Amino acid sequence: MDEQAWEREFAGRDRLPEHRDRMPGRQDQLPGRQDRLPGGRAEDSSGVTQIHEPGALPTDPETPDRLRSWELLPDDVRTRTLEKAGRSLVWWARVYADGAPFALVLGDRGLCRVQPVYRGGRAQEHRGERVRVEPGSLRTRSFDARPPQAGGGPAAAPGRPGAPVERLVLDPPEAQGVLGHFPLDVQDFLQRPFLADRRTVSAEWYYDETVEPTHTALFVLLCLSTDRHVTAIEARRTLEPGATPDRARWHALTCHQARLVPPPAGPR
Repeated sequence: MDEQAWEREFAGRDRLPEHRDRMPGRQDQLPGRQDRLPGGRAEDSSGVTQIHEPGALPTDPETPDRLRSWELLPDDVRTRTLEKAGRSLVWWARVYADGAPFALVLGDRGLCRVQPVYRGGRAQEHRGERVRVEPGSLRTRSFDARPPQAGGGPAAAPGRPGAPVERLVLDPPEAQGVLGHFPLDVQDFLQRPFLADRRTVSAEWYYDETVEPTHTALFVLLCLSTDRHVTAIEARRTLEPGATPDRARWHALTCHQARLVPPPAGPR
C-alpha cells in the first residue's frame, strides 16, 4: 500500500469509490475486536424519514465469503486498514467480477475503504483511504429484536404525526430495497443524520443468506455515508418458509452513527 496515500487520508482527505458490482458472500468471523461503544439517541428532527419496501436479495454461491475475500488482500494492507479504522464496528470484503478484492471497515477512528489500483486493465496493487470519525460523535444503539406480535397492526413510521416525509437520494437506488428489510425504527435511525445535508447518500452493503429446512437465515451489513456523516448496521434475522420480510425474527440489530471530519478545502 502507498504510505503517502494513507498519510493524506490520515490528514482528512476523502474519496468515494466508484460503484461496481455488489456480489454477496457468506458470513464469517470478524478480522478484529468487536468492542461496542455505549448507545445514544438518534439526532432529533421533526420530519418523518421515508420508509422503504424490501427488495430482492440475490445470492451467488460461487462468490467468496467476506473472510476469504479479506484474506485475498495483502497482509500489510489488512494490517494498515485495521490500524486506521480503530476498533472494528462493521466490516466486509468482497471481490469484483475479475476476482480483485476490495473492503470496507468502519471503526471508531474512521471509515476506511480499500480498492484495487488498475494498470493495463489489471489490478496491480491496492490503495486504502480513510475519512476520520469526529472524536466523541460515535453513537451505537441496539434495537429491540423481539418478533412482531401476532395479529398486531402495522408499525407506525417514527416521527411527529403530520410531519413531512423526508426523502433521501440513495446511490445506488437499489439500496432502498436493502434498507427496506429492516424494521421501521431502524430505517429511521440509519437515515435521520442525513436529513439536514440534502446530499446524495452513498450506500454500500454485504449480505449472506443460508437456507435451512425450517427457516432462511440472513446476515446483512449496510453502510450509508456522505462526507459529513456515516451510519451502519450489522444484523441477523430468520424467516420461516412462506413468511414475508415484515414477519422476520430479528436476533441482533446493532446500529452506529457518527459525524465525519470533512475533507480540507482548496485544491487537492
